[in-house]
Amino acid sequence: MDTHDTTSKSAVPHDSGYGSPPRSDPGAWRYLCLLWRRKVLIAGTALLPALLLALLLSLWPRKYTATFVYERPLSESHHNVLLRRFYSRENLDKIVRQLREQDLGDYARRFEEARTEKSLEKLIRFEVSPEYPKRLQTTDPATSEQIGAFQARLLSVRITGDSEEQVLKAAAVLTANLENVLPLYDVRVDLKGSIQQYRILAAQIEDTRFSLMLDLQREQAKLEKLKGVEAATPEAPQGNIVLQFNDVLNSREFLPLSYQIRAVQARIIDLQEQLSSDAEKYRLHLQILELNDRLLRKVEESLLTDFTLPQFVAFLREQLPACEDQALSDYLKSYLRKTENLILVNTRAGERPVVYPVPRNIAGNSVLALVGFLMVGAFLAVVFEYRQQRRRVA
Repeated sequence: MDTHDTTSKSAVPHDSGYGSPPRSDPGAWRYLCLLWRRKVLIAGTALLPALLLALLLSLWPRKYTATFVYERPLSESHHNVLLRRFYSRENLDKIVRQLREQDLGDYARRFEEARTEKSLEKLIRFEVSPEYPKRLQTTDPATSEQIGAFQARLLSVRITGDSEEQVLKAAAVLTANLENVLPLYDVRVDLKGSIQQYRILAAQIEDTRFSLMLDLQREQAKLEKLKGVEAATPEAPQGNIVLQFNDVLNSREFLPLSYQIRAVQARIIDLQEQLSSDAEKYRLHLQILELNDRLLRKVEESLLTDFTLPQFVAFLREQLPACEDQALSDYLKSYLRKTENLILVNTRAGERPVVYPVPRNIAGNSVLALVGFLMVGAFLAVVFEYRQQRRRVA
């Protein structure tokens, strides 16, 4: 019986390499022992790439960035329109030309080769503060209206380059584009809206002119007939009767004949003055339409060139001496002031911001690489151990 017990105990396999595993979790202990035996492989697999990454980041050329802030309210729709205009092909072509004129050939090449907004964000990035609320699916009209009316207060433009000098020279071109070139699109939209408005006003005068002329002719004919009645019929002496009307215009036939004549004469004068006023407005509207058409042609011809908003303001001032009519001159002066306000709205806060080096984050990236390759080393250790055991069994 004792011999049988001894034989049974000796039949239990004993792995001297793993030590005595605890009865609670022998698999975990075997795994830790395996990692300890392969510690050189794991350490080499983890440390070498982390050190190489740290060395590469330290030797890699530094990037520099500057941020320009504009204090202007922007709704989400206006912000999207601004980005579409900036990233349009014709505007990027203007930027490329300006960059090359400033001896920034490499920077211009990167702008020219960029095909998506994501790739251009490595050079220029737009951010708003506070951020726009996320549009959730809602059936509440009040909530949807509040989300649509939300406006960001600040527009930040971050420009990145390979050196401080490159950032400053590129920033001069890019901010000038934002402040002096892109507002021309707003000018074009405003001119088109103004042309549409004055065409509608002129059409309304044309529509009402015929009816006013008919009313005038009818009142004049009525006046002639009333005068004929007055000459043929002597007016009877008035008694002590007092008439009170709530609507004199529609009840004037109950007035004494002399008062009816005066009412018709007053109506004729009103119609004549309205026709005269409409004729003056119509003439002014046509002059404004001609002026706006001329301004719009100037903007349309200049959108593909390096024409700027200050140059357009100078062009508006050149048009003032040709406006001999005082009303047209006042309209052009008002439009000139409104256009000059676009320059003020697009003025940035601070003329020369500080250029900062972009943080490389060598320590953080190296630690992440170390952790990642530690896991790779542990996996390789398990694979090698498994293959070694297969060879032993074979």
